[in-house]
Amino acid sequence: MKRRDILKGGLAAGALALLPRGHTQGALQNQPSLGRRYRNLIVFVYDGFSWEDYAIAQAYARRRQGRVLALERLLARYPNGLINTYSLTSYVTESSAAGNAFSCGVKTVNGGLAIHADGTPLKPFFAAAKEAGKAVGLVTTTTVTHATPASFVVSNPDRNAEERIAEQYLGFGAEVYLGGGDRFFNPARRKDGKDLYTAFAAKGYGVVRTPEELARSNATRLLGVFADGHVPYEIDRRFQGLGVPSLKEMVQAALPRLAAHRGGFVLQVEAGRIDHANHLNDAGATLWDVLAADEVLELLTAFVDRNPDTLLIVVSDHATGVGGLYGAGRSYLESSRGVDLLEPQRASFEHMLRVLGQAPEASQVKEAFRAMKGVDLEDAEAERVVRAIREKVYWPEGVRQGVQPANTMAWAMVQRDAKKPDRPNIGYSSGQHTASPVMLLLYGQGLRFVNLGLVDNTHVFRLMGEALGLRYQNPVMSEEEALEILKARPQGMRHPEDVWA
Repeated sequence: MKRRDILKGGLAAGALALLPRGHTQGALQNQPSLGRRYRNLIVFVYDGFSWEDYAIAQAYARRRQGRVLALERLLARYPNGLINTYSLTSYVTESSAAGNAFSCGVKTVNGGLAIHADGTPLKPFFAAAKEAGKAVGLVTTTTVTHATPASFVVSNPDRNAEERIAEQYLGFGAEVYLGGGDRFFNPARRKDGKDLYTAFAAKGYGVVRTPEELARSNATRLLGVFADGHVPYEIDRRFQGLGVPSLKEMVQAALPRLAAHRGGFVLQVEAGRIDHANHLNDAGATLWDVLAADEVLELLTAFVDRNPDTLLIVVSDHATGVGGLYGAGRSYLESSRGVDLLEPQRASFEHMLRVLGQAPEASQVKEAFRAMKGVDLEDAEAERVVRAIREKVYWPEGVRQGVQPANTMAWAMVQRDAKKPDRPNIGYSSGQHTASPVMLLLYGQGLRFVNLGLVDNTHVFRLMGEALGLRYQNPVMSEEEALEILKARPQGMRHPEDVWA
């Protein structure tokens, strides 16, 4: 019998061993301890967020808004560190494997939710918290069935099986689900014609579809779905008047419902579209989703201050795109101007593509960039965008496998003057995830002497377990075992690729 079969049998028998002291999977790193328990837990995931995203938002908030980011204040005063993000068989993770590391405490192969490559299911942390009597909430700007929220509550071999995940949510029974993804609940959009809205309502959920319905609802359990796919970017919600709730408004709806629960609660909040904007190399969209996340962070820290039995964990699952603010001018003295040049941006590439349609003229492209990005394209640059949209002739070749035609739209408006930026001097080399370490931050009472340092992403699971007194161990698979399974798997059974990974 192979080791993975033993592990599978052990899990089926309910053999969840106590967490071994000092255990970690991966390189030796710091293994901090909280030193106390909490009643409630909030995990705020900045999906696809890098330190370059932080630096640009920090500079914009200071220069253009005259304020200091809440995130900057917390990083200066409260325990924070870095996490390594690699998955079981790849140094570049995607969101499901990263979410599994947080939620299950073990490394997994990219592509599945709370599951090993051989089909061994894992127990997600919020499922264990629900069994312990906690209320559960998921709030996100992605589809609510997307990888990061889903990895905390359900097991599924395919992160992209969102119709099935929506059904699993119905069975799981969290108190709050808020995000996008109408096509996975609506009988007119689902492939099987099932009406999940009616099914959720039959189980006592208030089902809301607009900001107004969200504000009016007095239901104690809530399903809110506000877009066909992902919730629109904050830059489009704010400046293009799109009728969707902000992430802050969704969290404001979730918190009182969860806080009313006698046994305490667990809540995952995801600023998920930071990742998507970085996939598109869309610096303006990234900026405004980071600023929207910062508004939520203010709200959450105020809640923790009023409810000191609550622990807030702020974490990024991986970096994406990594659009750096590059130096410009003599001794880099003109560099900060690139931040100022973000201010005229009023729409995402996603919104611009909807406006332009499938066959725009160069004049339409130039007007869209002028009005929505504050950039005057040259004729040749506009023609590149036209060809990218109409003919799928992408430029540059190096990011052909990124998210096109948006990556070409980003490259069409790159900085032209090395001495004094006339366009934002923010550059991308790809529209993909990277391997860099990302942030981890703790906020709560009694954390003054916690030293995080560098930890593995699986250690977030251990911090959550210590916070709520839920200590269990999911089965561990080695990289060698996983590679053996993947090698034997027929090509057609591989997990489908997802450009929003």
